Amino acid sequence: MTFEWPLYACVFLALWSAVTGGVFSAFSEFIMAGLLRAQPSAGIQAMQQINKTVIRTQFVAGILLIPVLSILFAVYGVSAVEGPVLAALFLAPAIYIPSVFLMTLFGNVPMNNRLAALDPASAEAASYWAIYGRRWTRLNHYRTFGSVLTAMVYMAASVLLITGAQA
Repeated sequence: MTFEWPLYACVFLALWSAVTGGVFSAFSEFIMAGLLRAQPSAGIQAMQQINKTVIRTQFVAGILLIPVLSILFAVYGVSAVEGPVLAALFLAPAIYIPSVFLMTLFGNVPMNNRLAALDPASAEAASYWAIYGRRWTRLNHYRTFGSVLTAMVYMAASVLLITGAQA
């Protein structure tokens, strides 16, 4: 059994993707539910502050770096691995990029930007909040699923590397 850096890269990307999925899951399962049960102005104000805070975190760095590292790793894999491991190295970013990265950039972030521009006490904000809560959470479910599925693919690749079942 050899433990080379591709194995560690697979485990690292699997764990990072799983943690990202866990954060998304927490938001979908109870954080958004709690915010939506509050008075609209309180929920909106809390979400506006969360959105301002999250930008400067390792979480966002992960969302942005996982696709880059995954693509680079897949390209490297062409010369380093074969068979099911190589397929997994290409499958992981094929799952993650549309379901997490692009969903974030073109789904959740524009909704967050629109929410940020609203006065939490306004009728317009209260009206948008009901729509925002449903749509944002639905998109977040996709991000959760994509992150967890990506983690599973990288873990499968890790097992294949450990067992030597590359071909």
